[in-house]
Amino acid sequence: MLKNNSAKLYKLNVKTPVNLVLSGGGIKCAAHLALIEKIEELGLKINAISGSSGGALVASLYASGISTQEILEIFKRTSLFKFSFLSITKAGLFDTFLFKSIIENKIKNKFSDLEIPIYVAASNMQSGKPRYFSKGKLLKPVLASCAIPGIFSPIIINKTLYSDGGILDNFPMKPFQKSEFPIIGSYVGEPDVKTPQQLNTTLKVIAHASYLKAHAAENFKFANTKVTISFPLSEYSGLDNKDSEKIYNLGKEYLNTTL
Repeated sequence: MLKNNSAKLYKLNVKTPVNLVLSGGGIKCAAHLALIEKIEELGLKINAISGSSGGALVASLYASGISTQEILEIFKRTSLFKFSFLSITKAGLFDTFLFKSIIENKIKNKFSDLEIPIYVAASNMQSGKPRYFSKGKLLKPVLASCAIPGIFSPIIINKTLYSDGGILDNFPMKPFQKSEFPIIGSYVGEPDVKTPQQLNTTLKVIAHASYLKAHAAENFKFANTKVTISFPLSEYSGLDNKDSEKIYNLGKEYLNTTL
């Protein structure tokens, strides 16, 4: 659903840059591409992008000069789970760092090389605090931001363990707290309404409760954006790359019918 008045997106002055916040959500982040294309269509200039998890991946690729359609192809071609990535010696079923071969030749080497400034949210697993990377080497922070705990191993940056940015901040607005520019948000974690029959087992209730808890941790932030597009994608797991194009198309359809 749309948060705030969607008409505000069209009323934004093309001479005023906007800040873009991209939530995490795995493969569901393909919907971010639909919104970026809408922003391009409206002729709005992006001042900076902050992203968490899959949103950080989209931000790093787009700010590296990769088009939205090329990013979609990367989503479609990339399986998050490969047997060769299995790890028995690290703190995760899959070795996150092996994914570097997928993106290291597509993203810029350093934050300063990017066409648009970005902030990559990652969770410091030792201090329990979020960190927003915006300087230095780009690859490790992006990999860390995408490292879902228990599935993908944490990434060591300067002797500190970092994991999925979504653990502590799945909608990273903090980098723009002092910015003069309006914020556009893209969120792919909107929960759907369940019937009693859809919550008729312990596992279903626990899973939905976890989803609601994660959403509640971010939902209040939307009021502080100019407009946030909250895509209804709860039926998708976010881990199956076969859904990438379907999610992207649903994102485009949603924007075309609601804006």
